Formats: sequence, structure tokens, C-alpha cells
Amino acid sequence: MFFISTLSFVSKGQEFMGVKVEGDKTTFINQFKAKGFAVIGDPSSDAVLMRGTISGKAYELVVVSTPKTKKIWKLSVFLPEVTSWNSIKREYENYLNILIEKYGAPDKTYRFFSSPYEEGDGYEMSAITLEKCVYSAYWSESVGVSIQISKYKQIKIAYENAKNSLLDDTEKKELNSKIF
Repeated sequence: MFFISTLSFVSKGQEFMGVKVEGDKTTFINQFKAKGFAVIGDPSSDAVLMRGTISGKAYELVVVSTPKTKKIWKLSVFLPEVTSWNSIKREYENYLNILIEKYGAPDKTYRFFSSPYEEGDGYEMSAITLEKCVYSAYWSESVGVSIQISKYKQIKIAYENAKNSLLDDTEKKELNSKIF
């Protein structure tokens, strides 16, 4: 029902659709191209948008690489847009439970609306687009996974490769030191 057979959530060496969140950008992107995803925009960018379908539904991937060595350090997966509060909340809870089964309880969880919005007022979807609805969960850096309801009315699941994230920081500092 929720593509459990298609989506892979694997700890320590995270995978999505059988592709590990690591390695060089070109190889990583080519693996998704082979699965039917297309690059949208500039493939040489450090953040590459891809679109494709899984079980007949449109998904978006944002593949983020380091600026110099082009190593993958983050993958954000945006599930299809949802148009009702009950549907997006149910979808969030279902994917959260899948992640909890794989990684255990998240280290941080947030569920709230900011004024003037509140759950049950009938304006939940407006609150989402205005970033006045926060539903998110984060696992430790060693796991490197998070889930949230995004302002685009989509569930976003992000995978972060801790080793390559540090490499990204180092490369950005190095590039900045050459500028100033």
C-alpha cells in the first residue's frame, strides 16, 4: 500500500530504491536514470533535481553533492503532493512508523501548529504552506535520516551521509578561504 517493497530504508549505509547514499554524483545519478528517473535542470549543479515514478506515482529526488569532489552527501525524497490534512497526516504517520521499525525511536520529534493555526481548525493545509505546521522527526547523525511534512504539501524523507557531509563542510571552507 505504501510502496514498502519499493522503498528501501536501510540503516548505516542508507539506501533508497536499492541505491546507497554515497559515492560520486555521476554514478549515483546514473543509477536512478536506469530506474527511469530524469534529471531536471543543470546536472553539473551541486543540488540536482530528478523526477520519476514509483508504482505509478510521481516522486522528486534532490541529490546533493560536495562542491569539489562531487561526492553524494544528501538525498531528499519528496513523495507525491497531498491535498488534504487527513491524508498527509496519515501518510506521515505511516512512513514515520516504517522508519521507527528500521531505526528505532527518533532522537527528536516535533508536532505542532504555530498561531493562529491549530489542528482541527480546517486550515491545516494553509498552515503547511505557510510553514506554520511542524511535523518532523530526526534520527542521530550516525543514522542520518529525517522525515517531515514539507511546505510543498509533500512528505520529505532525507538521508544524510555523515562522512560526506563533513567532506562537504571541509570543501566549502576551503573554497571560501580562497575567496576572502
